[in-house]
Amino acid sequence: MSTTMPNFFTTSILPVSERLVLKGGAKRPIPVRVRVGYFHHPRFGHTLIDTGYSRYVTHPEKSDLLLAAYRLIVKPKILNKTPLKTGLAQIGIDKNEVETVILTHFHADHIGGLLDLPNVKILCSRWAWNSFLEKGKIRNALNGVFSILMSDDFEGRVAFFEDTFVSPAPLGLGDGFDIAGDGSIISVDLPGHMEGHVGICFPKLPKPFLYAADTQWLLQAIEEDLCPGLPARLVYQDARAAKQSVTKVKNFMEQGGDVMLCHDPHLHPLDIDGEFAV
Repeated sequence: MSTTMPNFFTTSILPVSERLVLKGGAKRPIPVRVRVGYFHHPRFGHTLIDTGYSRYVTHPEKSDLLLAAYRLIVKPKILNKTPLKTGLAQIGIDKNEVETVILTHFHADHIGGLLDLPNVKILCSRWAWNSFLEKGKIRNALNGVFSILMSDDFEGRVAFFEDTFVSPAPLGLGDGFDIAGDGSIISVDLPGHMEGHVGICFPKLPKPFLYAADTQWLLQAIEEDLCPGLPARLVYQDARAAKQSVTKVKNFMEQGGDVMLCHDPHLHPLDIDGEFAV
């Protein structure tokens, strides 16, 4: 069985002012999504790309003052009590069947559901992991990363993109890592948002597809050179690198590639959800 077409479902909707995430945008709120991807691969089995928000972020079982402060500022909400289970059920997969999770980076809205998947293999960037280990609990929290959302055996279950073969990604994306060993899934460094932030490319689809995660909030911002300035860019770990990543993604699009972002509110053909109101 070959790699299946990826599909995406939404775990959370956050009303965000358009002008915050789009240069020249209106004052109106737009329904920013938090997406999770799914596909099946002969080697990885049932696989997720990120895990979105979950009750471990919104209603944690353990008290954590730093995560509580994050909730006060970001006000994350989940669509239902079991967003991973519900989203996977729409595809016809039980949550307990998931074997692998690919993490684009470690922000809470991307790893928030990991504790619901206690036995899965985890794939991520070694750069992201090393950065997490080097920073203390407070510095990580200030960057939206919380160890309380990771299991105690995380290190025993993780494997790194960098330990796979380097492979060229299509349409000007440059070299990436052939994480499945068959050219069907390539991780592509898209630095700037945070250390180890990557996109996941499916080069063998009829139209090469790139899940560009948090390279930007809106595709319109990339397509029309309307990426926001202050204060939105303050969330970036490296604003210059983030701008270079946007250019790389835009070039991929202009050469015929298909792109999805984690937070873009507009429906993509690979989304299995409908439209959401604010």
